[in-house]
Amino acid sequence: MISLFERILLRSLEAICLALLLTLTAAVIYSTTARYLGASPSWYDEIASVLLAWLTFFGATYALFLRQHMSFGGIVSALPRGPAVALALFSELLVIGFFAIVAWYGNAVLAVAKWDSLLSLRWMTLDIVQSVIPVTAVLMIIGTLLTLPRTLRNAAAGIDQEHAEIEQAIAEAERENTAQDRPESKT
Repeated sequence: MISLFERILLRSLEAICLALLLTLTAAVIYSTTARYLGASPSWYDEIASVLLAWLTFFGATYALFLRQHMSFGGIVSALPRGPAVALALFSELLVIGFFAIVAWYGNAVLAVAKWDSLLSLRWMTLDIVQSVIPVTAVLMIIGTLLTLPRTLRNAAAGIDQEHAEIEQAIAEAERENTAQDRPESKT
């Protein structure tokens, strides 16, 4: 059940990131074309900045779900089992605490931001723009909680996820090279 929920959230984050990337790309192409034709849109700079910020926040959330963010897995995997699990748990609790603070204060900002808007699009209030902060902070807490059991299992087993992925990629590349180097058999 947790695995299904995690997959649904991950696919949703992928869809959001893709939609933001395509929208940003379309805005850049439109603006560049319009500027070339002498009719630069007034809204482009603000919207591009907002889209890039949103893409950054949702992309970071996606990376957290995949555990592809910066970490010190080598330190944890070098420790004995007990301290490794304790350090991994402490680290995850710090991450959850940090994002709880970000979500709390991000939500507080929304109350102030609702009275202001973008300069070029007066209908878009800043609470809409800034809502990405508490939303992604909560998603990052959820992602941390969903991946916590796997993280603790890896810490207990002494597995550094980054090194495990590198070793897997090397093994796959070696298999591909071996398959290409084999002469084709004649029949």
